[in-house]
Amino acid sequence: MKWLREPLVQFLLLGATLFAIFAIWGGPSTAPAGQYRIVLAPGMVDNLAVSFQRSENRVPTDKEMDALVADYVREEILNREARALGLDQDDPQIRRQLSGKMEYFLEDSATVPQPTDEQLTTYLQKNAVTFRKPDGTLPTLAEAHDAVLAAWQADQRRQTANAAYEKLRARYTVVVEKPATPAASTDKK
Repeated sequence: MKWLREPLVQFLLLGATLFAIFAIWGGPSTAPAGQYRIVLAPGMVDNLAVSFQRSENRVPTDKEMDALVADYVREEILNREARALGLDQDDPQIRRQLSGKMEYFLEDSATVPQPTDEQLTTYLQKNAVTFRKPDGTLPTLAEAHDAVLAAWQADQRRQTANAAYEKLRARYTVVVEKPATPAASTDKK
């Protein structure tokens, strides 16, 4: 039984098991050909072209555009199939990426009204450490207006995103099941 501990044997057994599962159930997708649709709207095709243009500093050729579309379709199919197999479940990296995207979505979708100079002055004074000059003095609002405005807007978006999160959080009940306390060790040394 020592041979069962060998990584190569474990890998081969896992591969054989997966092969058997796919043989029985027909692979990642048992849907008839053409059952699922992937629609690339004109906006998505434009996004692919713009991304190419930004990275290559030129417009893609027709052949390159076809390759971009094919790459997108491949990624979409593999993504859908991976999700259907549950490969996105319990993966900390995917969870972090999705929660990060949701944070970005909540912040980006927040509409922030234009602040008054009084609000910006108050913000400048409350966050004086951030805006102090090298000599230690606090600039006037006129001197630091753009920086104060950007920081105020970012803070407002964050607050709006946190409020949106709290609304989402209210929809959930969280139950934390603590592990049983380990029994006192009876091992004698």
